[in-house]
Amino acid sequence: MNMKRIFLLFGIIIISVSCEKTQFERNFEDNPSIKSIDGTWVVYSYESLKNPITRKNDVESWNGLDVILTFEKDSLYGRNTTNHVMGNYTLNNRSIHVIRYGGTKIGQPAWGNMFSDAVHKLDSFKINSNQLRFFYNDNRNSVTLRRK
Repeated sequence: MNMKRIFLLFGIIIISVSCEKTQFERNFEDNPSIKSIDGTWVVYSYESLKNPITRKNDVESWNGLDVILTFEKDSLYGRNTTNHVMGNYTLNNRSIHVIRYGGTKIGQPAWGNMFSDAVHKLDSFKINSNQLRFFYNDNRNSVTLRRK
């Protein structure tokens, strides 16, 4: 009887991990007709194949301060929680390379640090009319932004 419970528990764990990966991949529909990431976007969540989705209320964000970025042609600027940031990037199909990204990090809470840590690792993206998802760390992680 104990062996059946162990196998059942193991099966539930395997299904949960499979569903989490599928959810991570399925939650986002790419629209290939959209060629530009231009616009103003707000970081909504961070996703990982190994960890649950992280949202602002899961980490220190200093009363809900946002990461808000505006992309125009090859430039980006905005606010990373408590700091102003700016930079440049290049796009090639669905690949992105951040050439320059900077600003101060004074008093930046964890929510802002998470984006600062990811921005230079961005590899690719998917986009639709409402969301933009950047992938990094060989597509094992992503950051999802919503149109503002």
